[in-house]
Amino acid sequence: VRDFQQLHQQLQQKLKNVLAKLQHKRQIFVDRLLQSDGAETHRQNADLLMAYLHEWQPGLKELHLNDFETGESVKIVLNPESNAVQNAQALYKKHQKLKRARLAVEPLLAEVNAEIAYLEQVELALEQIKVYCEPDDLFALEEIRDELIEQQYLAAPTYRSQSKNSNTKPNFHQYKTPSGFELLIGRNNHQNDHLTFRIAGDYDLWFHTQEIPGSHVLMRLHPGDRPDETDLQYAANLAAYYSRASQSEFAPVVYTEPKHVYKPRGTKPGMAIYKHERIVWGKPRE
Repeated sequence: VRDFQQLHQQLQQKLKNVLAKLQHKRQIFVDRLLQSDGAETHRQNADLLMAYLHEWQPGLKELHLNDFETGESVKIVLNPESNAVQNAQALYKKHQKLKRARLAVEPLLAEVNAEIAYLEQVELALEQIKVYCEPDDLFALEEIRDELIEQQYLAAPTYRSQSKNSNTKPNFHQYKTPSGFELLIGRNNHQNDHLTFRIAGDYDLWFHTQEIPGSHVLMRLHPGDRPDETDLQYAANLAAYYSRASQSEFAPVVYTEPKHVYKPRGTKPGMAIYKHERIVWGKPRE
């Protein structure tokens, strides 16, 4: 139990620190994009200035011109030491600079958002194993630790991890639907990947909360099996319960055939994309 508590605390603190740094970085990128939103204004002001060159006079610090489309007065701040054309050229340069900044920052923001989404998924798995109840809990926790080592968020320990034992099977959460169909639920990203991309069969159904961090849920089915609405609702309720939306009244849950779930090359553990999905509103409190 002490080993479990120490490891849980270590992983929790590590994730908290890394996520705080990433969220700070994301805010910097968002602020830069907000600044670049003014790019078109600079270009429009430059166009206005070039169209009304005759309105400019030496020494002006600002000029009020009517907008081409709205007819409303637009205030253009000028450099009094430059002529109208030079002021317009300066505005065009600002426009280009901000445009280049947006092109550079957008992929960086997408990258940091993807990393945050991944770590929030890890954080959720950790939250769902708060208390030691059985040896499987420590095993699932060690799998999370090993995943963070593989993803280079943690240094590798000097001892061999128990969760690397190839003879040990993943300890999924297991349930039965009202009609008796088996439900398997991953306890961490390693198990989610194993469930979705190694265990799932052609006739099974795969469930996951829509755009919300959560566990992968698999309904095991055989040829000819027909789960009814109560089975689908039961699986959706569990998918919502084992997700970030566990305290919500409702949560959108998608389900589809495993053949429509993909893991793009280079994608981090537990992350997947899907298509041909249908939606059921999960009720986690039930």
